[in-house]
Amino acid sequence: MDRSASALIRWLAIAAALVVAAASAAEDHRFAQGLLWRVVKPGIKPSYVFGTIHVADARLADLPAPVKRAFARSTSLMLEFVADQYGRERFLEAAMFLDAQTLEEKLGREDFARVLEHLGPLGLKPEFVTKLKPWGVLLNLRSAGAGNEGSAPGVDALLYERARARRLPLHQLEDIEEQVFVFDDFPMDSQVALLRHSLAHYAELSGMAAATMKAYLARDLAALWRIQEDSAARHPEIAAHHAGFVKRILHDRSVVMAFRMQRELRKGGTFIAVGALHLYGGKGVLALLVEDGWKVARVY
Repeated sequence: MDRSASALIRWLAIAAALVVAAASAAEDHRFAQGLLWRVVKPGIKPSYVFGTIHVADARLADLPAPVKRAFARSTSLMLEFVADQYGRERFLEAAMFLDAQTLEEKLGREDFARVLEHLGPLGLKPEFVTKLKPWGVLLNLRSAGAGNEGSAPGVDALLYERARARRLPLHQLEDIEEQVFVFDDFPMDSQVALLRHSLAHYAELSGMAAATMKAYLARDLAALWRIQEDSAARHPEIAAHHAGFVKRILHDRSVVMAFRMQRELRKGGTFIAVGALHLYGGKGVLALLVEDGWKVARVY
């Protein structure tokens, strides 16, 4: 695999915590603050659900003390997805046109030139970039300029390494084909519209990324949500595309996650890590667990 492909694989591993959400759902304050939650039913050992953010930042280089204590009590770890070599290569393959289509053809010369400019720091060659699908570029743009302070493995990677060191059983909420489906089955016209919008409002996107990190460090789920809602409200011309994206990447996946995590919750003692926006509000995994009879209490 060449340098261009390797660089893109690293960047495509960033999850969609910075995805712009639509303001289609009424605000729900039940789960507005907090990243770590205790989940229990009578007669079952407590488990924990922890909200993560899928970026590399030195401020996330270590786990907060309450999270460390909860993880130390746990006997298994469940992540959204565990990316092995096959998974990374499959995701990269899915993000590329394998036929005669090109990104330049989809965007036009001017917007394609903007893509090359913004992806320049990754060292990707133009002939490689033009074979990327719009969603592959979009993930890179939405993670660029995040205001990160230095680099670190990321929260999910940190938990994964600690689980391996303790030889804990490791489970995942989604497989690679489901991860691919979320993005690759998204309509092409929406992919193109969102990518063009991101190119035209790149400075705003960078500001959103920094604000998202600030809200995450403050454990403010409601603020994370408002950042996304406010952006959608400012740009109603692409509201329908935003609404479709947030439904696919947040609401639909939260339903599946809440169902699958209960397999391990019933065993007790598991530590589950998911993107923080999946915790928020009446459509998030915490609310769905409560509907299924679990007691949920904020720890941190």
